[in-house]
Amino acid sequence: MFKNLFILFLLLSVKSFAQLPDNIGFEEGSFNNWNCSAGSIDPAGVITLHNSRPLPTRHTLFSRANDYGVLDPYGEFPVVCPNGSNYSVRLGNETAGHEAEGMNYTFLAPNQPSYSLVFNYAVVFQNPPHKFYEQPKFTARVYDITDDKYVDCPAFNFVASSNLPGFQLSSTRKPGPGGRDTAFIYYKKWATATINLTGYAGKLLRLEFTTNDCVLGGHFGYAYIDMDEGLSSSPITGNEICSTQQASMTLKGPEGFQSYIWYNADLSAVLGTEQNLTTANIPPEGTKYALKVFPYDGLGCEDVLFTSIKKVDDGLTLKVIDTIRGCPETGVNLTDKTVTAGSSDGFVYNYFIDASLTTHVRDPTSVVLPGTYYIQAMVPLGCQHVSTVHVKLIPPVITVTQPAPATYPTTVDITKTFVKQDNFTYSYYSDASATISLSNYTSISKSGLYYIKVKNAYGCELVTAVNVVCLPPPPYIVTGPNVFTPNNDGINDNFGMHIEGYVKFDDLTIFNRYGQQIFTTKSQDATWNGKLSGHDLPSGTYYWIFNGMDTYYNVPIKKSGYISIIR
Repeated sequence: MFKNLFILFLLLSVKSFAQLPDNIGFEEGSFNNWNCSAGSIDPAGVITLHNSRPLPTRHTLFSRANDYGVLDPYGEFPVVCPNGSNYSVRLGNETAGHEAEGMNYTFLAPNQPSYSLVFNYAVVFQNPPHKFYEQPKFTARVYDITDDKYVDCPAFNFVASSNLPGFQLSSTRKPGPGGRDTAFIYYKKWATATINLTGYAGKLLRLEFTTNDCVLGGHFGYAYIDMDEGLSSSPITGNEICSTQQASMTLKGPEGFQSYIWYNADLSAVLGTEQNLTTANIPPEGTKYALKVFPYDGLGCEDVLFTSIKKVDDGLTLKVIDTIRGCPETGVNLTDKTVTAGSSDGFVYNYFIDASLTTHVRDPTSVVLPGTYYIQAMVPLGCQHVSTVHVKLIPPVITVTQPAPATYPTTVDITKTFVKQDNFTYSYYSDASATISLSNYTSISKSGLYYIKVKNAYGCELVTAVNVVCLPPPPYIVTGPNVFTPNNDGINDNFGMHIEGYVKFDDLTIFNRYGQQIFTTKSQDATWNGKLSGHDLPSGTYYWIFNGMDTYYNVPIKKSGYISIIR
């Protein structure tokens, strides 16, 4: 199967002129105010369309943010219009099968004496060996709703053919049914056509775009459409002059016409026959020029375009901060108002990576590469100012010195493992994802990995591990003497426990050999004097049981032994 058709439109405009309804250029990132349709073409070449929602793959929205650099596979030109706009729409798809698609947009023509819609287009045709009415095609028309008729010129009807002017044979082929090539593919790079709507002021008009497969269903087509949101009284550029920025002037005619003739205001003198007209100096403001454009046969209408010289006061001020700082993982936003704070109102900003202003920053809201960038500030009449801004992506830095091992009860303060810096904030955690806060970070008593999160003034964060080694204390000792002599001679008259280490005393109980409890205490300071109820117990062997807790490992201790009384 083959691709048959690709077309991309751009409506050029100057924003200071009358405005078309919102979103004609899809700049809302949606199909708002556009009517979509889908249907089929029958063997007789009759197209039937029905209103529909935007259908996936048949009405597809592309964005500069996501599709920057994507090229048409046959003509190798961008699928998103390269004029700096943000969205383009593909009308149709690569699935053959008698499909047809349409889009239309209704607007009220502005109340001004003369104007033209100007669109750029690029075309790709699959040219199967069919009859003329059977071929894939694209149509672009303007319908006058007020007078219930189509505008005579233009009524573009691009029908697949190898003889279309300005077309080239694509080097890319696509196999047809059975793996055979059944048609060559021709393309035309960006060109321009005009829709002269002079005399339609105040009338309700409708732009209509339609694509269709060949009637046999074996070859298909689609269109990319991108329109700016305005109307232009002239597509000629270069007529807006900043008096302090230029010594000469070049008027630029629209691309893609077969021939051009430049005239003075009343068309009495020919000034040039190229697409562009360069003057040796700056003409006085208000000087008028006319340009007659001649389209290729069948690809538009002959038209006369007018322009006049406008000088713009270049006293406007562009202020750009020298350096904008951010985080490597999130980048910086060049469009933030703080970057151009103090600049004059009314600027339209563009962002570039080179001083020649040829390569746009792909996404100026999220610049993730450090370096120098160029901000172009333009006003509607063309005066521009350019300034640089330096982007620095600065991660926070922390150098941790791993602490020396500590022996319990000595603890480790991890705030002492690094040197704090001004404008940094620090927080402490027990997990690598920095979600579990650490409360005892100044007195850690257990070995393990702990984490410090540092944040700089730009919100950048870094998490660093600290390895804490806390050695356990020596093993505890819980013992009792085997013999004591409670004879009141002041020597070895009482029995008590000998305890060393991190031990909590719970209780001590002493029994006679019959299992009768004769002494108990919950105080480590209490001792047994060899009596029961105030009476001396006889010499002999008695038994003790100690209960406590190892407070370092938090485990219970149970000890037992015997004691002999000697009198």
